[in-house]
Amino acid sequence: MIEGPSLEELRRVSDLLAEAPSWTLFTHQKADGDALGSLTALFGAGRLQGKYVRWMGLDKAVTPAYRFLDHTEHYALCPVPFSFSDPKELYVFLDCANVERSVKDFTAPAPGVRVLNIDHHEDNTLFGTTNCVDPGSSSTSELVFRILRMGGWPLSRGIAQSLYVGIWTDSGGFTFSNTSPETHRLVAELIELGVEPDVVDDEINQTRTPAGVALWGRAFSHVRVFGPGNVFALGWLGPEDFKAVGAEASDTEGLPGSLMKIHGVRLAVFLTELSPAKIKASFRSRGGIFPAAEVARSFGGGGHPRAAGATLTGDLAGYLETIPKLLEDHYAEWAPAD
Repeated sequence: MIEGPSLEELRRVSDLLAEAPSWTLFTHQKADGDALGSLTALFGAGRLQGKYVRWMGLDKAVTPAYRFLDHTEHYALCPVPFSFSDPKELYVFLDCANVERSVKDFTAPAPGVRVLNIDHHEDNTLFGTTNCVDPGSSSTSELVFRILRMGGWPLSRGIAQSLYVGIWTDSGGFTFSNTSPETHRLVAELIELGVEPDVVDDEINQTRTPAGVALWGRAFSHVRVFGPGNVFALGWLGPEDFKAVGAEASDTEGLPGSLMKIHGVRLAVFLTELSPAKIKASFRSRGGIFPAAEVARSFGGGGHPRAAGATLTGDLAGYLETIPKLLEDHYAEWAPAD
C-alpha cells in the first residue's frame, strides 16, 4: 500500500514546480473531471507565475462537458513518439496510474530529465523521478490543491473552479467513501475563492443532447440485474445503438455510475463496444463488499477501489455471458466481508 506524502514531501513537490521555468503536462486518455480539473488548475497556476506551460494528451479533443474550464483551448495532441529529453523542462503527469495511458511508445527519460508523477490511484506504478501519490485523497485535484497551498501559490477563481470540478466529480458529488472531513474543508476554501456550485452543476450536468438522452434510453433497455438480492447490474451498448440515435462516445459520460442508483445494486458493470473486438468496460461499486478495481484488474485494467475500467478484446456477446457467471461465482467469497 502506497503511503501518502508528508507535509515536507508536499513542500518539495511545490518547490520542484516553482524551480522549473517550463512545464509539459499530461493526463490519462479519456480524461475525466478530475484529470481535467487537476491539469487545468496546475496549468493556470503555472501561467500566473509566468512559466511556459503546455498540455498534451492522446484524446482527439477535450470532453465537451468540461470545456468551460479555463485553458482547455490550449490542449494539443501528443506526438508519437514523444521525447523526454530536455533537462530544463519539468514533465508532469496528473491522475495517471501508469504512463502508458498518457504517452504512446513511452521511452525512459534521458539522464537528468525530471518527471513528476502526481496521482491518487492505489495501483500507481511510481514511474516518475519524483512521485507524489496519495491513495487517501479523494482526487488528484485535492492533492494538487494541497501542493499549491503548501507553497503559497496564488489561486484565481478559475483555478479554484478547476480544483472544485476535479474533487466534485471524483468524489461522486461528495457521496463516495473517499470524501473526508479534509475534502469538505478544502472545498469550503474553494467556494470562498468564488466557486459557484450551482454554476458548476449546470455546466457539467445540463449538457445532454437529444441524441445522448436517446442513447441512455437504449442503454437502460439493455440493463440486466441479477445475483442474490439483485446485487449486480450489467449494461451494454453496441455500435448499432450509437448509429441508431446519432450519438457519440462522449454521450456515455456518467452512464456507468447511473446503474448504481438501482435499488440493491452493489456492483455494476457497463460494456461499450467501441469497434469490432474492442470493448470499454466500466466497473462501479459501493460499500465494503465488491471491489471494482479488483474486478477490473482481473481483466487487465485498474483504477479506484470503487470506480475502475478496462479495455477488453473479443466478442461482446461472449462477455455478456461470462461476466455474470464470474460475478456470481465470486459472490460467496465476497459476501462475508459485507
